[in-house]
Amino acid sequence: MPGIEQARAHVLAKQGLAGPRLDTVLDAISATAGIYSTAPTCYLSSAARVHGFRLADLDAVLFQRRSAVRVRCMRGGMAYIEPLDLLPALFACTGEAKDRTLTRVGKWTGLGEDGALALAGRIETAMAGQPPVTVPEIRKLLGEDPPGTKEALPMVVALLGRFGRIVRSEVRGGWRSDNYAYALWRDWAGDPVPDIDPAEARSELARRYLRAFGPATLEDLKWWTGWTKRDTLPALATLAEAGEIVEVAGCGWLIADELDALTGTGPAESIRLLPVWDAYFMGYAPGGGGTPGGRARQITAADYPKVYDRAGNGTSTVTQDGLAAGVWQLDADAGTVTVAPFGDLRWDEVEAEVLALGTSIGTELRLERAPAARPLSEGPRNAFLSPISLMNT
Repeated sequence: MPGIEQARAHVLAKQGLAGPRLDTVLDAISATAGIYSTAPTCYLSSAARVHGFRLADLDAVLFQRRSAVRVRCMRGGMAYIEPLDLLPALFACTGEAKDRTLTRVGKWTGLGEDGALALAGRIETAMAGQPPVTVPEIRKLLGEDPPGTKEALPMVVALLGRFGRIVRSEVRGGWRSDNYAYALWRDWAGDPVPDIDPAEARSELARRYLRAFGPATLEDLKWWTGWTKRDTLPALATLAEAGEIVEVAGCGWLIADELDALTGTGPAESIRLLPVWDAYFMGYAPGGGGTPGGRARQITAADYPKVYDRAGNGTSTVTQDGLAAGVWQLDADAGTVTVAPFGDLRWDEVEAEVLALGTSIGTELRLERAPAARPLSEGPRNAFLSPISLMNT
């Protein structure tokens, strides 16, 4: 019977993190059921998985071919890069219900539901015929400050995104920027996202998740999606009754046609530099009571607080054969990647990954070694964003 080591190696191979890297950015998006969209994570996650990756490869998917978009979905609104064909399921079964979003926005903006919808209509009218625009540019297009609280405009912009009426399109400031510009959905992506049955949507999303992360447990899927147990159980049951998934003792649910691949998987050997919030470290349920829970396959209990802070944010992590083996920090302007190990590292392979990353981002990089990593709780609140320099401030 396959064990955790084989489960880990199987997922590594599927995600391009051991053995051959994946061919395209869309392959990486599919292999992770969505890449976390914040910059520079989305580029660095792609670089870790895609053969010969260059920054322009992700830009082409997002901005030229527009075959994937940034969308708020899992766990109540975390933003991911997802393919267009998965959007109906995501809109139907992730995040809060649209009517609850409208009620919340109406309350916190002071506009009420009718006022929020009226402002949404004004925004769409102002954006018509315009190139992608940022929130400050939308404010200028309106010609005056909108009614309500000072948060009214960004909250109603977010509401329009939740309703599939606008989309995060371009980014101002390059590959390390999260200064988004917005476009009308019909102008950027074409046809509106169709409504589908939420139960059907949950089955589809569970299928995609297990294709990326399986074998995985009910608790893993529940955490990743943000669903309740009441929603998660039927989604898995539907797939199991159809024979699409099988349960692997001690590991969780697996897409049935992957069982032979799982049982035939040998030890994984690889070094990868995975960024903050990378899917590999954020795809399984967090631990409770001081244990790593669903993440036990990737990280020892002793190293868990060096990778995750108290809020559950996963930092930039060096993986060695799929296990967390250190933390790292990129300074593209200085041309350095600094690595703080947890224990023994194959430093020659780490250096090779650093050089490959430099090629991906178009910057010559050199490896610098730091002392052994410490728990993130010993640093400031946002130490996970820069787990070496902030730990020493």
